[in-house]
Amino acid sequence: MTIPMLNLGMYLQRIEADAILLSCAAGHTGPDASIPTCTDWTTRDLLLHIGEVHRWATNIVSLAVMRPSELPPEFLGPLPDDDHLIEWFDAGWHTLVETLHAASEDLLCWTFLADAAPPVLFWARRQAFETGVHRADAESAVGSVTPFPSTCAADGIDELLTGFLPRRHSPLHSATPLTMAVNLVDDAHTWHLTISEGPVVTDRASRPADCAISGRASDVYLALWNRQGTELLTIDGDPSVLDSFRDNITIRWA
Repeated sequence: MTIPMLNLGMYLQRIEADAILLSCAAGHTGPDASIPTCTDWTTRDLLLHIGEVHRWATNIVSLAVMRPSELPPEFLGPLPDDDHLIEWFDAGWHTLVETLHAASEDLLCWTFLADAAPPVLFWARRQAFETGVHRADAESAVGSVTPFPSTCAADGIDELLTGFLPRRHSPLHSATPLTMAVNLVDDAHTWHLTISEGPVVTDRASRPADCAISGRASDVYLALWNRQGTELLTIDGDPSVLDSFRDNITIRWA
């Protein structure tokens, strides 16, 4: 079973929709608000991070960069003060969307996940999910996180489980092989993970597992990325497998 890739236009719509929500949440909380889902961060830190990521991706695409080290040192430009922080963030995502929309379908540039998509579609997909997860971070400071559409969330789960998780340096391991199944109640897609001493192996399949989790796609997506708890999920089998997943699969920023 495969996950159907959304088209470029749909990814660009997701970037715009989530960026607008993120911007609104940041304007509501102010730059000094703590981010509950990223406990060491304020809204200021979050906006600076996602604004930098958007400019980083924009330059990789616009300059057809084949290695990140090829990016010019001035790609980020001057950082804003608090009074212009949201304006700076908004300018960054607007430029990202415009750059991806204008890019040639056959553009060659650097990507970093095992993904069969052309680079422009890869970056549109990656930045859609990057923006969406950080939108949830910004909204967590407000107190209410907007659910993801089920198709979008299922696609994001697939990126996490088949793209990020099997990478060689992923920290999720087990001396005794363990399995985890992920099932969605509002989408037909399923995943089966084998966790061992080597890289995680993910199959888009439905098979018995030591721990099986199910729920709405948005709730599963947010829980797997540690953006909400597991209270809305159904967990069958050994819950420590999911605990280990959530303890190890986190985003770390320098």
